Amino acid sequence: DEADVTVTIVGVDEADAEAGRISWVSPIARALLGARVGDARRLRTPAGVEEIVVAAIAYPAPPTATCPVTGA
Repeated sequence: DEADVTVTIVGVDEADAEAGRISWVSPIARALLGARVGDARRLRTPAGVEEIVVAAIAYPAPPTATCPVTGA
């Protein structure tokens, strides 16, 4: 069963698996770190070894900050 899944690798305090935001220390993130488009990585899961193929890499724009004092 092949399915496209999009994940965003984030800091530990920003992780939210339901939103697809995984911590950089998670097993899947560690398997993907350093990968390039087209790379296949193997991930050990409780169900066995799964192969992950990197289809795309994107760097989302950082959120804009708002000053709590001035609102700017």
